[in-house]
Amino acid sequence: MNTKKKLVFLLLALSLSDSALSSGKVVLPPPPPPTPITTTPSVQPVLTQSLITFQPTGGSTFPLFLINNKRIVSPRFQVLATLKNQLSPYGLQPCLVVADINASPIGCGNGLVQFGANELYTYGRAINLQKVPVTLARGVSQPFAANFRSPVGLIPGDTVGRVVHVHFNEPVAQFAMNFDSGQLLAPSINSVKFILGSGANAVQLTQPLAPGKTQWAGVQVLEGITDLVIVPVGGATQAFTADQISVVTKAQFIP
Repeated sequence: MNTKKKLVFLLLALSLSDSALSSGKVVLPPPPPPTPITTTPSVQPVLTQSLITFQPTGGSTFPLFLINNKRIVSPRFQVLATLKNQLSPYGLQPCLVVADINASPIGCGNGLVQFGANELYTYGRAINLQKVPVTLARGVSQPFAANFRSPVGLIPGDTVGRVVHVHFNEPVAQFAMNFDSGQLLAPSINSVKFILGSGANAVQLTQPLAPGKTQWAGVQVLEGITDLVIVPVGGATQAFTADQISVVTKAQFIP
């Protein structure tokens, strides 16, 4: 084929190509599919937790006190200041309640520790717990905490101790209370179970309580927790009395 014919065919091919493009008949290859978005499922960290059988130090410990406005002879702020001064040498801070029996809910430290409503009540006496050895002004008394409601007048009490939910308004590394298990030969409770977290990630720690004695029991969580559950276990009624609610916040905690 001579050069002129080759040139004619080339021009013809270019003409057809331009015509096809202008008519929109050329099919372009599809764009590549978008890269799928992958997400990593969130995994809750494993808590570094353990039981403790001592009073935490370096934080705040709260015994319960009632200031009866109808019986005090000095202004309430003066009575409270005197009470704080008496407790200071013992490293204690007062947790004020509104009644000496069946007051609920109990909260201490301006919301630092908050117990569930109708789960932990004030209680007038205890078998083994000892009150703080301070001289209280007239109208000031020291009740204890209890996971049951006492019968008062026509109000029926509880026959079984209640499960108690605890909330902290900032992460807490240590929490403990001084528990009273009741009578030596017929203890009302055998142990307490602390539940940390919820669902499949919940951790349960059980601390036996010695019969007829008081005993500190609680938990230590290095990462800090804002909620836990106290479950009474065993004994005659699963009921306990307790004193001196003690916490060390994560910010205060020194490993």
